[in-house]
Amino acid sequence: MTTLMLIDGNSLTYRAFFALPTDMATASGQVTNAVYGFTAMLINLLRDQKPDHLAVVFDRPEPTFRHIALPSYKANRDESPDILRQQMGLVRQVVEALRVPVLDLVGFEADDIIATLATEAEARGDDVLIVTGDRDSYQLVRDPHIRVLYNKRGVSDYALYDEAGILERTGVKPTSYVEYAALRGDPSDNLPGVPGVGEKTAAKLITTYGGIDGIYENLDALTPKLRQNLAENEEKARNNCELMLLRRDAPVTVDPDELNIGNYDLDEVRQVFDFLEFNALYPRLIDALGVTDDSVPAESTDLVLFAERSDLLTATDAVGVLRALADSDEPLAVAALWAGAEGRSTLEGLAIVTDAESADVAWIPSAVLALPEVGGALADLVGDSGRPLVAHDAKALIRSFEELDIDLRSLSLDTMIAAYLLDPAESRYALETLLEKYAHARLPDSDGPPAGQLDFGGDTEPDGQSAACRALGVHRLIAPFNEALVARGLADLNATIEVPLVRVLARMEIVGVGVDEIELRRLNDSLIARCDELRAEICADAGEEFNVNSTVKLREILFERLGLAPQKKTKTGFSTDAASLEKLRGQHPIIEHLLSYREVEKLRSTYGEGLLAEIAPDGRIHATFNQTVARTGRLS
Repeated sequence: MTTLMLIDGNSLTYRAFFALPTDMATASGQVTNAVYGFTAMLINLLRDQKPDHLAVVFDRPEPTFRHIALPSYKANRDESPDILRQQMGLVRQVVEALRVPVLDLVGFEADDIIATLATEAEARGDDVLIVTGDRDSYQLVRDPHIRVLYNKRGVSDYALYDEAGILERTGVKPTSYVEYAALRGDPSDNLPGVPGVGEKTAAKLITTYGGIDGIYENLDALTPKLRQNLAENEEKARNNCELMLLRRDAPVTVDPDELNIGNYDLDEVRQVFDFLEFNALYPRLIDALGVTDDSVPAESTDLVLFAERSDLLTATDAVGVLRALADSDEPLAVAALWAGAEGRSTLEGLAIVTDAESADVAWIPSAVLALPEVGGALADLVGDSGRPLVAHDAKALIRSFEELDIDLRSLSLDTMIAAYLLDPAESRYALETLLEKYAHARLPDSDGPPAGQLDFGGDTEPDGQSAACRALGVHRLIAPFNEALVARGLADLNATIEVPLVRVLARMEIVGVGVDEIELRRLNDSLIARCDELRAEICADAGEEFNVNSTVKLREILFERLGLAPQKKTKTGFSTDAASLEKLRGQHPIIEHLLSYREVEKLRSTYGEGLLAEIAPDGRIHATFNQTVARTGRLS
């Protein structure tokens, strides 16, 4: 059966633009964050969903029939940033280079074209996957053929919806979604809904009465306020229905054969990727398409550990290997193994790649590493004049080396940091993930390596084998990462800021932060006393003793017993968050006391009790500083 993937080009490009930093640019200065993010998303979709047919659909700048019917339609939207608009043409170039149809239509939105093509494909018996960040497409879902892959945020966070999924997400079936949305409204399109009707109320009304017609036929059964709001806004609700209904008869004509994937010219594709300096993305595209390109080096996934040289169990053997390794200036790939948390538990051993071509890895157990002569040889190897060292999450290794009186100063590449620089919007930088993404390799299963994965033979201990495998994996990433960093203009940033920062942060974690524990305990006691006072005042305001931290009970006190007006409704009931309480400030003394209590309680739990729990036996707090969490580059 054929699967047609329909991509909302504007929606995904917009998500990519705001997910990735705008300092992503080519050597000539062309900003590429949006087109890079879109291209990465497209590659992942091709790899994961494997569609047979594909089209990318865009909006046009001209007014649509909706703007003509309602001039205020989408009038509240800010103009797109210039650097986003400048990349829309580049996105089209990438798609067109793949010979994928790029569709748009004057007077219609991309959603209407998608609705039309999806309806036609369903009639042919084809499966359809709509990829979008626009909830209007929920109305198109039809089992078993049409599903929506909804981009929730960023470049990799999706939710796949069939009819059951839409019902669970919204409370209504896809066939009722338009009326549900019309009642609720869509602020992003400047389409206000019926006042007082949110998602839950809209779903309940439609479930009870079948739709807008049924609702208006049964107004007398509703509460006075809801009845009034619906009656006064009937025209608005019905107009919303007309505007939100996607057209399934847009005058777009596409022969299904034109949607086939595979009509591309790899030379043309490569030229576009070279122009955009997407060196790391091109091999991923080739892999996703399942084709070969002689210009892309073949990636073997069969790395075999030469077992005879795996274990160095004596000081003589270990020192001999370490001294021999010092004679080269090639990057040295290593991986460590810990008994528990990396860098914060006992180091069990170190794996060092001694010959990458033959997959030769030396494993030095912790007992041997602790010997003075071995530690000295290793310190020379990784010191100021030692070999350039490459590791994954080198900060953990630096901390453990510190306990052995080894100062790791020759770090040249941390594969975790490099991956973050290349794709700061990614959520995971595990070595396993990076190997699949950049080196087309896999780590072996713990039960033994399947065919086609990194392989290890011989009699090494399982733990040593695991570390040796990871060391080979680290080595496998050196070339693609160095190439990608240079191509993206990030090599200098990596070498002069990010890599040196790894050592600085490791040192900060090792030294820790001095704490006056006596003063901190006094402060914590003071905060506890103030929390008790505020709790008593809140209960006095309420007229009864209750658990102030219980959201359910607090709702009952505020909105039922005291009669305060709810400000916002969530899935579980009326909100009692800080923003909602701020809007009620001045309406009752309990609000002021609640806000004060929450501020003091947060100080107590975070900086009183929270910090006390983190004080180590040496009287200091040894925090963890993360370089790869925030896409803005800040530490966490």
